Amino acid sequence: MKNVGAGAQFANAIFWVASALTLSGAQRLGRVCGALMNRLPGSYKRRAEVNLSLALPGAGGDYLRPSLEHVASLFLEMPYWHSSRHSARHIKAQSDDYDWSEIDALLAQGKGLILISPHVGNFELLGPVFAQRHPSTVMFRVPKMRWLRDWIEVLRSRAQLRLVPADMQGVRALAKTLKAGETIGILPDQVPIEGEGVWASFFGQQAYTTTLVQRLQNITGAPVVVLCAYRLAQAKGFEIKHWVVDLPWSADPAAAATQMNHALEKAIRYAPEQYLWGYDRFREPKRRPISRRD
Repeated sequence: MKNVGAGAQFANAIFWVASALTLSGAQRLGRVCGALMNRLPGSYKRRAEVNLSLALPGAGGDYLRPSLEHVASLFLEMPYWHSSRHSARHIKAQSDDYDWSEIDALLAQGKGLILISPHVGNFELLGPVFAQRHPSTVMFRVPKMRWLRDWIEVLRSRAQLRLVPADMQGVRALAKTLKAGETIGILPDQVPIEGEGVWASFFGQQAYTTTLVQRLQNITGAPVVVLCAYRLAQAKGFEIKHWVVDLPWSADPAAAATQMNHALEKAIRYAPEQYLWGYDRFREPKRRPISRRD
């Protein structure tokens, strides 16, 4: 990577050191870091407390510390999985072992396939694991810092896995991929820019929700599947699970977004302690920056 600054060099150094850990070591260290996060004040912890109390009233407190341990494990696992010295061999239901027959049959219909996942478990594994079987195009939000963007692109790049930015160019690429009968991947539980979503129910709260998934599905008729990778105890790997989403969705954008959110809720409730509750999911959307010409 050329012309990297001090921030990139520091990040690369941390990544290199962490990549020397075993999966068990990364997850053990993650539990330690999560326990510290639980004891110390912090904005992520505060948001997690609030969101858990809203989404899972009466039970949210039981998931605070485990959720912090899982999010710390997620970040420490990334160097392990993206290191050239490692592969997905520890995933319990990796490409060769998992029963993909239902998903393969949906893809064989020729309308493409829309894979969606909430930020639960290790969602970073989904693209590389699925791309072992089928070519895929995944949308991601481009960081503002160039070095960080380049770093993430290198980390996520795999054979048969294409990355596109979360902008109009990326949306066109997703639509083109579906029309070619291939697979796209989207993490739809992020807050979109104002004007690109609708307010819809999510765990009983109003959350500004993207309409991109519904629009792409309406255009192509592609089936929609929720796909997740859940962390197993004692560093035994990950469990892949999927749910086929009931279609068609409502013609009303808010109702359709609510239907999608309910499908995501089902996946989160399978292992609520593994969701990124500290993400500010119920916030107001940001306005699109005004472009200025020199």
